Amino acid sequence: MPGSTILLVTVLAFASVALALYTGSAVLARRERLRRRYGGLGAPAATAEEMELAQESWLDIDPARLGLDLDARRALRRDLIRSGYFAPSAVVVFTLARLALLIGLPTLGTLVVTRLLPNPGGLEIALIAVILLIVAHYLPRAYLSRRQRHLTERYRSVFPNFLDMLVVCINAGLGLDAALDRAASELAASDAEFRANFDMMAGEMRAGKSTPDALKACAERLGLPEARSFAALLQQTIELGTDVALALTTFSDEMREKRMSRAEEKATSLPPKLTLPLGLFIFPVVLIVILAPAVMKVIRATGP
Repeated sequence: MPGSTILLVTVLAFASVALALYTGSAVLARRERLRRRYGGLGAPAATAEEMELAQESWLDIDPARLGLDLDARRALRRDLIRSGYFAPSAVVVFTLARLALLIGLPTLGTLVVTRLLPNPGGLEIALIAVILLIVAHYLPRAYLSRRQRHLTERYRSVFPNFLDMLVVCINAGLGLDAALDRAASELAASDAEFRANFDMMAGEMRAGKSTPDALKACAERLGLPEARSFAALLQQTIELGTDVALALTTFSDEMREKRMSRAEEKATSLPPKLTLPLGLFIFPVVLIVILAPAVMKVIRATGP
């Protein structure tokens, strides 16, 4: 390979890595500000100068300039919110990081192959570049899917506790809107994403959206079937004028029973999952420990 080509590949690789590091640091910084803003963790609010700098960031560009149409932006925004990224620039950051990965990973892979292999052929380099390009294409979406599953499990474990707090607040005399706000604010700091969704719901309600519609939007952001059932229950309760506390108490008991049944199901499925590790790793060791003395005695007895 000529020296100019190696130099060009090196420059492209360095630029891709630098862009990826910059976008990653920007994501982390934005997420920390988001935790302060939505998580209610008691951190000091951002100053006017910090807010002005955040608004002037080059990440706050129109996503349409990156080739995303309206439907794609909405779908990506929904997936990012379900993954725990609530910042307004999350769509731009994710798109830029994905483009950087699409450029950087095949470039770095090609550079490594040309350095390690003595005489790489053009077909081998092209094949590796195509494979890395496919990996770079699906890797960001796979990361979002994995994070969504992780957050869904967290939401599912936190949701019964949230319902219990909501029942306590309503029995104490608070209205439904105030009880939702107070129950969300009482959650632990480790449930910042769950609290952020309900803080967004509170903002929608203050902006004029009705409580049932705000609950439906929050349930869609959570992506949790229990949250959708909760929103439908509250809508029916408000429309029919029935006792909210009684309906929520019954629903909370049902959610707690479901959580217990899921825990029992996981405990029941544990023995079959342990069969393969026991057979591959533990049973041979036990067999060696038991038979080794007898085998050594036989060898000594039959030996010269």
